[in-house]
Amino acid sequence: MLENRYLYSSFVDAYGREVLARYFFESEFINIPGTDMNLEIDAGDWATCENDNLALFHHEEFLKIFVPEDKVASNYLEFVIDSINSDYSPNTNNLDEVLIETAEEFIEKEISLSFMGRLRLIWDLILAKKINIFKYN
Repeated sequence: MLENRYLYSSFVDAYGREVLARYFFESEFINIPGTDMNLEIDAGDWATCENDNLALFHHEEFLKIFVPEDKVASNYLEFVIDSINSDYSPNTNNLDEVLIETAEEFIEKEISLSFMGRLRLIWDLILAKKINIFKYN
């Protein structure tokens, strides 16, 4: 069975055979179904799977043979073509940096409050008021 099947979309060829296909934006190893071996797929290639049989196609060759079977596959193909035309490459490193920057905004920051500020904060918590920490400084 294909690992991460949700990453693949359904396409059909001229003979009506359905395959699961995925475009690779960067080189990656995938598991060969039914074995413990991996196969390296080059960036810019498509991998198809039909009955646990893998096949590799260059992008132009894939477009000549296969068409999307449903709306999800059609949207995926449009995304791939748009990405190729705009030299877009999803890069996980950039996503990690954005995620870290976003997380840093939510990290707890220590503040110092006066005695009266702490009392007002505690009283507002008891009354279940909406808290704006800057008004207690």
